[in-house]
Amino acid sequence: MAIGKGVLICPQHWGLGHVTRTIPVIRYFIDRGYRVVLACSGDGSKLLAMEFPHLKLYNLPDYGMRYPHRSMYLNMLRQIAQMHLAIAREFFAIRRICQAEAIDLVVSDTRLGAAQPGIPSVMIAHHLHFPLGNRFFEWVSDVWLKFFYGRYTQVWIPDIAGEKNLSGELSHGVNIGNRHFIGILSRFVPMPDKEQYDCAFVLSGPEPQRSYLERSFIDQLVALLPAKCILVRGSKSAPPLLIEEHRVQTSLEVRDLVDGRELNAILCSSRQIVCRSGYSTLLDLCIIGKNALLIPTPGQPEQEYLARELLRKGLFHCVDQQDLDLPADLARASAFRGFQGIDLGQLLGERLDQLVGELFKTKTVKATGTAPIPAQILEKSADQA
Repeated sequence: MAIGKGVLICPQHWGLGHVTRTIPVIRYFIDRGYRVVLACSGDGSKLLAMEFPHLKLYNLPDYGMRYPHRSMYLNMLRQIAQMHLAIAREFFAIRRICQAEAIDLVVSDTRLGAAQPGIPSVMIAHHLHFPLGNRFFEWVSDVWLKFFYGRYTQVWIPDIAGEKNLSGELSHGVNIGNRHFIGILSRFVPMPDKEQYDCAFVLSGPEPQRSYLERSFIDQLVALLPAKCILVRGSKSAPPLLIEEHRVQTSLEVRDLVDGRELNAILCSSRQIVCRSGYSTLLDLCIIGKNALLIPTPGQPEQEYLARELLRKGLFHCVDQQDLDLPADLARASAFRGFQGIDLGQLLGERLDQLVGELFKTKTVKATGTAPIPAQILEKSADQA
């Protein structure tokens, strides 16, 4: 037991995947008796409040990333200054939370500015490398990631260390000395197959691509009638959904945001699933053993790489968003088997016991020689949700 030790867990909100995969980590620290404090932004904060209404939750500055272009280069170049400003803001916001809550350990999922001097810190990440298709840009991104990841005491990779893994070259092709594979990380559990829906559409990710795919689903759904379907929009802040076709209205159940237990049940009771190829989604599919039609978010090379690799391995069917033909692609997807027979390795609790034990043997973060972020970039303090 670790009564009295404070742990701040602060997932990124680029879609809900980073948030959902921290849920089993949050439960681990609660079960071990730690005093857990949460911090997030946007719909990520709303989801955490649904899952853990009894925990203190702070709002953090949002990165506000959008993906209007199919080109990752254009998306990042247009927003790189905005991203670094948000990283600086979150550094100071998290520092204030650590001081106010007497935090002993910071656990971040892809919040690059969360590491604090003098406090052990963990980065949960699976992308140590971005397959951008250009060696120079890949080298630049690798150096950029190492700069931020090097500020953390440990990097926890939600994957298996061996050859049969999920992340491929995203995590296994780059050697970072403080990395540790912690196995498949998911809030889901296998459930009996009691078919309730013919198809579940699960949306997530940044705008405007989330809305574009949602509109494509609605426009093509008439071709699937009289199938019974459910749409999980993945957002409470999305504009109202307009469905003009009455037959679609009657056959489609629409939910804005659901908690993990309900989404677990929805997916396990659906004959087919259509979703993004985000890494956290793949972790969930691995645990529940379900197949899916994968549609990578345009402009996100990580999702495009994962979808291509899974198609190449004969595990999942994938299609680009602009090429989606819902009836035909669902028919093709039904022929794939998904993840089967993957050794999940050591139990999460056992693995984290080892790593957390190592963290509290030292009281300070590994020095990297990185310069502090200028204080004049400080914005308003983090508001408690």
